[in-house]
Amino acid sequence: MTLVEFISIATVPITLLATVSIVFVSVALTTNKNRLETVKAIQSKGFGVKGFSTVASLWALYFHRVFGDRILAKRQLLTIPLYTLVVSGIFFTTWVVYLYIFRNPTHSVAASLPGVFKQSASDFYHKGIIVTLLIDFTTIQLTKMAIRTGFKVGYCSFPFFLVFLTTLAFAYLIFSIAVHYFRVEDMVYLYANLAPNDQVPVIPYEPFVNMASSLKLFYPQTIIHVTTQGWFSTYFMPEPLIFYCAVAAQASLFFITLAYQIATGLEWLKNMSIGLVRNAGTPQVNAYSVIFIVVLWLISVPIIALSILAMLVGE
Repeated sequence: MTLVEFISIATVPITLLATVSIVFVSVALTTNKNRLETVKAIQSKGFGVKGFSTVASLWALYFHRVFGDRILAKRQLLTIPLYTLVVSGIFFTTWVVYLYIFRNPTHSVAASLPGVFKQSASDFYHKGIIVTLLIDFTTIQLTKMAIRTGFKVGYCSFPFFLVFLTTLAFAYLIFSIAVHYFRVEDMVYLYANLAPNDQVPVIPYEPFVNMASSLKLFYPQTIIHVTTQGWFSTYFMPEPLIFYCAVAAQASLFFITLAYQIATGLEWLKNMSIGLVRNAGTPQVNAYSVIFIVVLWLISVPIIALSILAMLVGE
């Protein structure tokens, strides 16, 4: 780290702390009447807390209307498969649009789709759709549990975060096991039919290694097997599509949690602002503020000197 970089990094927290201290002292030097009026003004501000809480409540309400309030609600027999088909259809449509716009050498709408895409769609709707339905069903049930836990004990509580993390971990566990199964199944089929005399290799279960390739929606990973009969690739399962369908199934939980966390943060900001204004003006707080500013000035002097030295030496 160069001298200039060090000075730049050190200046940021010092400037921030100095500004806060000066504002604190300025508030402290005002009259008690002004501070009380400031507190009342802050209390009258909503800070957007009600808005974010309303958004989260409405989202949870519509989520329950679609999938039911109870675990294993009967309406899910219709809504979950419909939801999975719609979401997967949206992702496939996005893929098609991408191919026609960016992977279309003829720039013609009449151009045929690549064979890899057709095979991926076939593999997904024959085998991958079952796994996607299983992931969606599981995550939706866990989302209901998380929402219920959040309403009971709060969205900043340990039980809620435990359910939240369990939902993410369990969904990814199902996804990783399914992807590993599809790869092993394809390998066994390939060697049994194209290279029956070859030794079948072992594909290790590496759930986190495959995550990077699962993020590339338009570039699904394939596997090339080198056999005595030649090089073969018969694996066209669109793993990214299954992954993003699983992510979409948890979108409601993400947005509800995010909205409540923002509302909680804004409420904390409001209370902290009120507390700062109320405490400002007491002799003890004023003394600490002044001492703090003096200490910051003492720290700033050598940093200013180093800045001048850096400019002189051309660092």
